[in-house]
Amino acid sequence: MAVGQAPSCTQLTFPADGDVDVSLSPDLEWDASPTATGYVILAGTSIGGHDILDNVDVDNVTEYSFDTDLPPLQNIHVAIIPYNDQGLNGSCAEVVFTTMSVDGLPGCADFTSPGHAAQDVPLTPNLSWDSAIDATGYFLTIGTSTGNNIILDSEDVGNITNFTSPTLLENTTYYVAIVPYNDVGAATGCGVQSSFTTRGAPEDMNKCTSLINPANGATNVPASTGISWVSEMDAQGYFLTVGTTANSDDILRNLDVGNTTSYQFSTNLPKGATIYVTIHPYTDLGRAQDCSEESFTVEQLIPTSDNLGVPTFFTPNNDGYNDTWIVNSSQDFSIQNISVFNRFGKLIKQLAPDQGWDGTFNGRNLPSDSYWYSVELADGPSLKGYFALKR
Repeated sequence: MAVGQAPSCTQLTFPADGDVDVSLSPDLEWDASPTATGYVILAGTSIGGHDILDNVDVDNVTEYSFDTDLPPLQNIHVAIIPYNDQGLNGSCAEVVFTTMSVDGLPGCADFTSPGHAAQDVPLTPNLSWDSAIDATGYFLTIGTSTGNNIILDSEDVGNITNFTSPTLLENTTYYVAIVPYNDVGAATGCGVQSSFTTRGAPEDMNKCTSLINPANGATNVPASTGISWVSEMDAQGYFLTVGTTANSDDILRNLDVGNTTSYQFSTNLPKGATIYVTIHPYTDLGRAQDCSEESFTVEQLIPTSDNLGVPTFFTPNNDGYNDTWIVNSSQDFSIQNISVFNRFGKLIKQLAPDQGWDGTFNGRNLPSDSYWYSVELADGPSLKGYFALKR
């Protein structure tokens, strides 16, 4: 039997790959494979899964109706496998779509780490789970198998999908439950998603590290900076927490950056802000405790006519070029108000950022002359200067 003579692959046309809010009882449809004499369907709730349809031979048709409803708010993986007298084409890719919510509640979330029944788990494990569609936050419960040591009891951890556990007891089995919620309410039917067993108490993970660049207490640090720190000899990785106030985490929250000693922020840091950084080295025995918070201050960009983009002149003659005088907003400066004055200090016009002035006052064209401006910023000094109106 020659593999090359098997029919060519096909895929679902409805629902299409990536579709969301799909009915719980959709009719699957696909394009015919030219030399196929029949089709087998695999469908499941995971990659390569077949817990919904397990190699169901639907004969030579191009549509299929499920006998029962699909689970709500669930990723459904479907593979259509054509066949003929030369065999099956087992190389056809899956299509994934997501079913709708029944009552507006989010679905349950799948716990991903530590793995179910994992052993020798660190005493401060980083717990993670898949995001649930329509969820705006999660309740997390951690407790022992006996139920008499609840570490977290439906703790609202916000809209995140990873959480560093409080320090757990050694050689203890813990059960974890994650319940997504939104404005409608909390998901139902989400029981315990996983269990794991911690290892013995950490022996030698008391060594912290410190910033190299920027150094602790540094000022006028570029907003585009990354950070680097001293390598801890026994560390297998590092957790980073970064915020704009002491003991805060509004920039990074216990991010596991792996076994590296540097990190580049994905966006510029806020100008003029003091940035607070805590770095916790870790090994498979646990992570260092009570590491000191360090800080540095980002440079405050001084406004100038150039970096604010203030035009030096404009020509309101309706030729389509420089017909308005306008100061545009930017990511570097938060502009609150722009005022225009004549040479005698009389207020002519007040503008918002991105609002142009056409050179008129009370509907009359003003003459060619020099005019003054004042740009008021939300978080810095005002910028004043002049520009020319040319007719």
